[in-house]
Amino acid sequence: MRRRAYRWTTRQLTRLIFGEYRALADIGMTGMPNASRVWFLVAGFFARFAFLRIVRCEWLHFDRIPRGGVIIASNHVSSADPAMMASAIYPRSPRYMAKVELFQKEPIIGYLFALSGAFPVRRGAGDRLAIREAERLLEEGAVVGMFPEGHRSDTGSLIEAHSGTALLALRTQVPVVAVGITGSERMRAGWRALFARTQVRMIASHPFVVAPKGRRVTRDDIDAAHITIMRAIAEQLPPAYRGVYAHLVDADADQADDSRSQTDGPGAAA
Repeated sequence: MRRRAYRWTTRQLTRLIFGEYRALADIGMTGMPNASRVWFLVAGFFARFAFLRIVRCEWLHFDRIPRGGVIIASNHVSSADPAMMASAIYPRSPRYMAKVELFQKEPIIGYLFALSGAFPVRRGAGDRLAIREAERLLEEGAVVGMFPEGHRSDTGSLIEAHSGTALLALRTQVPVVAVGITGSERMRAGWRALFARTQVRMIASHPFVVAPKGRRVTRDDIDAAHITIMRAIAEQLPPAYRGVYAHLVDADADQADDSRSQTDGPGAAA
């Protein structure tokens, strides 16, 4: 009985301190650490304080994020976006796909990324290992953060995104929460942005689920889910940030205006 209790206790402590990241081992990065829950709780506390008090982050509607596995899909305008997103949902710890170059070419940054729960993805290669790792995390009830655009937008407005987020959402059918980030592009000034009291706003959408029409996920399903996700992100952004997906929101607004005019027109019932 004591031995069983001891094993259970040590297993729980191990899970608390270190997560399991097969994706790192799969690409030969055995020198990288596993995700540390304790590291995230300590570092996340100070990061949240800094973003609230110094940067003046405003996080709106993040109480909409459900418990259990969920995908947070967001636009990407600054290297600080993942840290700000993690601070927004603290003490929950989001897991991010990070480009494999950060682990291979930037050992110190890669070490900290792995310690914080990031796992590598080969961009533009349809990385199945990264998708499987994300699926495993979602099945375990984790929050997986995704930036569909794949890299930061130089202009601050939405650029053409990849379909990996849509594929993951279709395969897992977990809730998706779209987040729009504005103002974080000024964080590119580095430490000067902290003292400039940069105003950053992050707005979360209502959760939604995308599902395939049939038993198998088809290309049409992926395209439709991709449009749904990017429209949801664009809806959380002001017009100047919507970029190549502005027409999705504008089309919806035009339809709403048309229906409203028909309802309120001369032939409408009083």
